[in-house]
Amino acid sequence: MLTKIVAVQARMGRRLTLEEKMHIFKQRPDFVCLPEYWLIDETVEDFHRAALHASEYRDYLCRLSDELTACLVGGTIVEAEGDCLYNTGYVIDRGTILGKYRKRFPVPGEQAKGIQSGTENLVLNIDGINIAMLICGDVFHPQVWSELRALSADLVMVPTTSPFRPDDSLSQKKHRDQLYFVSGAEQAGAYIIKSCAVGTIFGHLLQGRSLVAAPWGILSRVDFGDEGSRRMLTLTLDIAELREFRRKYRRVEQTETAQTGSTDA
Repeated sequence: MLTKIVAVQARMGRRLTLEEKMHIFKQRPDFVCLPEYWLIDETVEDFHRAALHASEYRDYLCRLSDELTACLVGGTIVEAEGDCLYNTGYVIDRGTILGKYRKRFPVPGEQAKGIQSGTENLVLNIDGINIAMLICGDVFHPQVWSELRALSADLVMVPTTSPFRPDDSLSQKKHRDQLYFVSGAEQAGAYIIKSCAVGTIFGHLLQGRSLVAAPWGILSRVDFGDEGSRRMLTLTLDIAELREFRRKYRRVEQTETAQTGSTDA
């Protein structure tokens, strides 16, 4: 079973141009992943004001999904519920909302500005493929990968905003990609699609390192020299190959656990 994905590295607050939409449409993707907080532009001063645009942003994402005739994941928006704000990602298939996920582990900067924690995982079966979502800093928490593994997630979409780090070295970037995304893919037994924003959010500069990872390594990534540019990663992923890897990996784990138990006895 093959599925095609497009990870869009987009500029904050800039909706897709006609040219970009045509490019995606011509790829005929099954899934399109968009960055965290993507639609917030420089006129929006904080998360409370961003929440005032929630309906507008959600309607745009629905229209975009319909135009692309694809399942769109991410482009997260700030939603208000009572006195609480949430960083929410939607799964929208050809204009129809199938589900939503609220970021479970907002980073300290988000928490200080009112973003609350979500409480539930989201895994949806779409055309026989189990789709999950994490949002940015969720990947720092190992338990989420184990939970998604138990839910048999095949694709994990990760809309992200990454702060620009002027002193970041190439080796540090590669280390973080390996630590959080390749290791996460291995723990979950899933493909990981990370889609980053570029530009600024609330005056803070971002860097984009969009990538696609499998349990056996990085499959595709935006070049390190293009971390400030709009880019798209298009990849066809083999779900059957992934599931076979998952079965074999679990058999090996079970065998090692049994051998360890026998030795301990």
